[in-house]
Amino acid sequence: MHYLVTGARGFVMSVLVKELLTADPDAFVTALDLHEADDVLTRHLGGYAERVSYVRTDVTDSAAVTDTVAAGAPDVIVHGATVTHDAQTERRDPERFVRVNITGTTHILDAARRTGTVRRVLLVSSGAVYGSCPQRLLTEETPPAPDEMYGVTKVAGELVAQRFSELYGLQVPVARLTKMFGPMERPSSGRAVMSLPYHLAAAAVRGRKVALTERTLEAGGDWLSATHAARALSRLAGEEGEGSRTYNLSSGTRTTVADLLALFGVEARTVPAEHADADMDPTAEFGKNGVYAADRARDELSWKPAALAEQADEYLAWARQHPDVFADDR
Repeated sequence: MHYLVTGARGFVMSVLVKELLTADPDAFVTALDLHEADDVLTRHLGGYAERVSYVRTDVTDSAAVTDTVAAGAPDVIVHGATVTHDAQTERRDPERFVRVNITGTTHILDAARRTGTVRRVLLVSSGAVYGSCPQRLLTEETPPAPDEMYGVTKVAGELVAQRFSELYGLQVPVARLTKMFGPMERPSSGRAVMSLPYHLAAAAVRGRKVALTERTLEAGGDWLSATHAARALSRLAGEEGEGSRTYNLSSGTRTTVADLLALFGVEARTVPAEHADADMDPTAEFGKNGVYAADRARDELSWKPAALAEQADEYLAWARQHPDVFADDR
């Protein structure tokens, strides 16, 4: 199977590339990204160098995307290139979200339908689509209510994908990710805000306390390791599940910040929001900050993530082997 993965240098997608290559000894991956592969990525995929081709392409460049897809002639595309939410970027350059998350998605889908080899395009979306929905437990049938440009553009990308599926018969499943953490998370052009577990891992590696606002200690959330999400994404990319359905990928349970601190073996010190590694509002645990039901993925993909304690242990082991990833953490 030949996969083309966009955003392959990024956090979740780099973990997925390794999962695809590990799960299928005959798999080949064209790893497409806006930037050249860095040392962190090449080390991460070091055991699979002969089955990975790194291609630098901007998904907002229609001609370049068409040429890259045509030249690679993949069987499956996993479209994960994105710009995630960051309040400063949203205010400074809101159009960037549109260019990458909507226009870039359209370019990938259009190139796929023009290339006869592509059977499926897996669109990696986000629970940000649920936005300010008042529900605390989100299913795939929960109406989207995005409340930031990231969520708005992810909803639009899903609608574009749905229409391409209807027009051209492409299989375009959609995966909505919950709060993600795990190996390979690091600042990038598309990801400016790091997860709470990233800061906990940094604190554990450095032997210090993590800086949190007081209200964060009363909060909770639905977290999932990229390693375990990648296993579900790999199954969707490998043509399991129904052709164009939406799947929540999540733990499906609420974990308190206090419990998360215990899992990482880290203590917290309370600081004002402007000096905090993370600030969470315990009164806003609904919509995108709620719990995502993952029953569909469990039933149709036979997928179930390990207990969060195991996921945290895996991440901590990786973090201690890669302390340089946290070099810029405050």
